[in-house]
Amino acid sequence: MGQSVEEIKGESQHLRGHLYSDLYESHDMGVSEASRQLLKFFGMYQQDNRDRRQIRKSAGLPSAYHFMVRIALAGGTLTAQQYCAIDALADTLGQGDFRLTSRQAVQLHGVAKGDLAALVTTVQRVGMTTLAGCGDVERNIMSCPAPDPLRDQVQAIAAQLSQHLKPRTGAYLELFVEGRRVYEIGETEPLYGERYLPRKFKTAFAIAGDNCTDVYSDDIGIVVHASNHQIQQYTILVGGGLGHSHGLPRTGPYLAQPLGTIARHELVPVVEAILTIQRDYGNRDDRRYARMKYLVAQWGIDAFRREVQRRSEVLLQAPPELVWEAPNDHLGWHEVHAGFGYLGVYIPGGRMTPTLRSALRVVLQRYPRDLRITPQHNLLILDLAEKEARHIAEMLHNTGIEPAETISVMRRSSMACVALPTCGLALAEAERVFLGVQEALEREWRELGLGDENLIVRMTGCPNNCVRVELAEVGFVGCAPGKYHIYFGGSPYGTRLSQKFRERVTLDDLVPTVRSVLRWYVEERHPGQSFGDWAHAQGVDTLSRRWEQSTLLEGRMVRAENLS
Repeated sequence: MGQSVEEIKGESQHLRGHLYSDLYESHDMGVSEASRQLLKFFGMYQQDNRDRRQIRKSAGLPSAYHFMVRIALAGGTLTAQQYCAIDALADTLGQGDFRLTSRQAVQLHGVAKGDLAALVTTVQRVGMTTLAGCGDVERNIMSCPAPDPLRDQVQAIAAQLSQHLKPRTGAYLELFVEGRRVYEIGETEPLYGERYLPRKFKTAFAIAGDNCTDVYSDDIGIVVHASNHQIQQYTILVGGGLGHSHGLPRTGPYLAQPLGTIARHELVPVVEAILTIQRDYGNRDDRRYARMKYLVAQWGIDAFRREVQRRSEVLLQAPPELVWEAPNDHLGWHEVHAGFGYLGVYIPGGRMTPTLRSALRVVLQRYPRDLRITPQHNLLILDLAEKEARHIAEMLHNTGIEPAETISVMRRSSMACVALPTCGLALAEAERVFLGVQEALEREWRELGLGDENLIVRMTGCPNNCVRVELAEVGFVGCAPGKYHIYFGGSPYGTRLSQKFRERVTLDDLVPTVRSVLRWYVEERHPGQSFGDWAHAQGVDTLSRRWEQSTLLEGRMVRAENLS
C-alpha cells in the first residue's frame, strides 16, 4: 500500500520530497504519486488526455502525461503585461488556449514536464505566481472585481492577505526558478506546520449587498461593511464548501455560517486563528471528511467561535443580518467616474480560444490597460473612457465576440467546469456538452415567455463543485459517463443550497426532464418569484413525485393513442 497524502506531506521536507529527481533526472513524461501530490502545492496537476487513454493503453504505450498549471491571482487582478505573458505561454508551452476560472485564476493546460520550470520563471519575472494555486493551503483569494474606491481597497487587502498566507517554503524557487537541489533545510512553516492543512482552504471577500463571489461557499467568507467608501468592519462566515462524494451520505455541501463581526485591524489574527484551528483539528484520517466545514458542523458554531476568540484574542461581536441583492455580473460598459469606467467582456466557458486571444492582443496593443477576472470567468478591461470602451466592443464584435448587451441573462449567469478530457476527477462531460444543454434549455425558457428573466444554470462533471453548481437554481452534476443528478432550488442571491430532484438522468434527457417543471413554474409562481425560490417553496420531493406522476400519465396516454 502506498503512502497516504499526510505521510507524503510530513516527510517532504517542506514540499521538496523527490521532486528534483522526478522533474530533472527522470525521463518519464510524468512523476511519481508522491511528487504528483506535492506538485499541487505549486499550482500543478498531472493530467492526461482521457479521450486517448484507452487508445494508448491498447497500443501498449504509456500514459502521455502533461500538466495543468494554475496561476493564482488574488481577486483576479493582472496587468496587460502579465496577460500578454500568459497569452504567449499558451502557444510556446501550452496547448494553444488557456482558461479563466470561476475562482479568478488562470489555467494553462498541456504543459510538458520539462517546460514547467521555464513557465514558472516567466510567470515570476512578470510578478505572478503559481505557488498555492492548489494544494492543502489557502487557495486563490476571491474579491469583487469591479473597480471603485471601496472595491479597490478590498482588492488590495485580498492581495496582502493572500501573500501573508502563502507557504514559506523555498522549494518553489529552488525547483522551478533556480533549478537546484537543496540538502540542508533550516526553514520553518510557522502558519502551516510540517504537514500543512488537512485539505484545501478557500477564502472570499464580498461587499455587503453584493454576493458576486458566492461567499457562502468558502471555508472563510469575509463580508465588508463600509461607509463613504471606507471599510469599517467585517462579518466573518465560516464552514462553507460544496464538494462531496456520490454514495457517501455523510459528505455534503455546506453553507458558511456567520461567526461574528470584527474591526478592520482584527482581520489577520482572526483569519490565522480560523486557519490554525483547521490545521490542528481538521480530519487527517480521511480526506473525504477533511474540509473545515465538517469540523465546524461537528463542533457547532458557538464552540468554534470560542476557540477563534481564544486564539486571536479578539472578541467577535454579534453579526448583523446580511441582506443581498442579485449579484452583478459586471459585463458591458460601467461608468465609475466622470466618463471613465470599465468594459466587461463575456468569455464563453472562461475559455480563451485562439480567436479570443487574437482579438484581445490587438485590443491590448492599442489600450494596454489592467484586467480583472470575474467570479463568473469573464474579463474586465479597466480605466477606459466611454469612447474607448465602445471602440473595443466594436473591435471584438468584428472578430465574432458578442457584445454583452446581446447575450441572454441565462447565458451570462451560467457556468460549467472543465471536466473531460483533462480533469482526472470528472465522471461525465461538462464544458464540452454544456453549450448544447444551455441552448436547448434557453429555447424552452423563451417559449414559456421568460426570455427577459434570469435562470442560473451550472454543470459539473463530478460532485467537487468547481463552478459552485449547488448554489444554482438548476444544477447538473455528473455521476457516471453520460449521466447526471439534477438539482433545483438554489437562491439567485447565492445564499441557499439546491436539492437533488432526480438521479442518474442521461444527457439527452436533461432538458426534457426539466421542461415540465418549468411549465409548472410559469403557471404557479407568484409575480416576480424566481425559479429557485419557487422550487424551494414547492420542495424537490414534491416536484419529483409530481414529475413521476406526470410522466406515468403521459406514458399511458401515448399507449392509448397507439392502441386506438
